[in-house]
Amino acid sequence: MYIYLFNPGELIGQKPKAATFIMGFVISALAFALFYLQTAIDTDVPIIYSLIKGVLFGTIGIALASILIWLIVKMVGNTAELFSVMSIVSLSYFSTLIFTLVGLLLYFSFGWNTAMTCGITGVLAAFVPMSGAITRLCKGKQTLNIMIVTCTGMYALLFWGILNNLI
Repeated sequence: MYIYLFNPGELIGQKPKAATFIMGFVISALAFALFYLQTAIDTDVPIIYSLIKGVLFGTIGIALASILIWLIVKMVGNTAELFSVMSIVSLSYFSTLIFTLVGLLLYFSFGWNTAMTCGITGVLAAFVPMSGAITRLCKGKQTLNIMIVTCTGMYALLFWGILNNLI
């Protein structure tokens, strides 16, 4: 099951187990909670609200992005199941979790502000495994893959910006 953390594309063609699906969204929720926590620490905003926003985006926000990706790949004839695509997308944020943990370690060790360097870098790093999986889901159509991954990245960063200006 841990192979999916580093290569979520291995789920293509398989029916994901409930544990894999749940693990994906726990990872995604935790990754975005820590990313939003880094932002709260860097900008001196209330931490609890930032954590809640991160968890909500890491679950509901990523689920919505996954559904949109699933609908797009369905249009090109892929027969992947929705829960498989949702697992792939949410598990792709394992690298974000690693980057945010490193960022928090750097903050607590050296006092460095790390939301921009580690948080955003972590979100962008998630698109490497996601891109590999989406390429397979798009049946090798690189242009469609690039458009999907770019829009997903813009979505994640846009909502990070919007949600940090709320509450």
